[in-house]
Amino acid sequence: MNGMLASQSWQENISAVEWLSTSIVHDLRNPLGAIYAAAEMLIEVDGPTQVKRLATNIYRAAGRMRELLADLNNVSRGDTPAAEICDIGEVIAAASDAASATTKNHNVQILLEVSGGIELPLIRSRMERVFFNLIANALEAMPTGGKLHIVCTKANSCVLIEFEDTGPGIPRGIRDRLFEPFVTAGKRDGLGLGLALSRQTVLNHGGDIWTEPATGARFIIRLPLNRARSVE
Repeated sequence: MNGMLASQSWQENISAVEWLSTSIVHDLRNPLGAIYAAAEMLIEVDGPTQVKRLATNIYRAAGRMRELLADLNNVSRGDTPAAEICDIGEVIAAASDAASATTKNHNVQILLEVSGGIELPLIRSRMERVFFNLIANALEAMPTGGKLHIVCTKANSCVLIEFEDTGPGIPRGIRDRLFEPFVTAGKRDGLGLGLALSRQTVLNHGGDIWTEPATGARFIIRLPLNRARSVE
């Protein structure tokens, strides 16, 4: 009897979370749409370069939030998004631009090397968030400057994407638990979810992500070149 009650309570909690997420998506769309449209208008208005730059940053951030809400809405409805063929260099470059604008750290030199035009099936918005998280973490780890080297190469039937920075590296105390939820160190207001969510996204694409010893932080992502267009 107690088991039945616990199961019923769990299902009720799940239903409440689903209803709350649907409500949040619905309530946020209008104010976010207003911010997105206003920023777009400001970009077109003649004015100081600084104002245009800030408006562009707001516009891009609002666009990313719209993508997040769309993802949340799809999940709440049980929809499985279809992957599209993407140029991996373009996806990484877009994530790099977004991360640089968000962190306001222009002291780090980002070096991107992509061998040839590498295309593979991805849910672009989700993989772009993975790259965004890794790049943003590197920029935050090097507030006074440094280098982030991103290398993308083909290896048999896979693509390897290597991120290596010249920062202080991964704290010894969290190296073995780095991809677990709520594990963080030295990051103000950090929830410790970015790498855990990034790893799940990579796994859902049929790939993997891991770290390797280096002077700074070094992450490697492996993604399959050929995979069904449907990604969980």
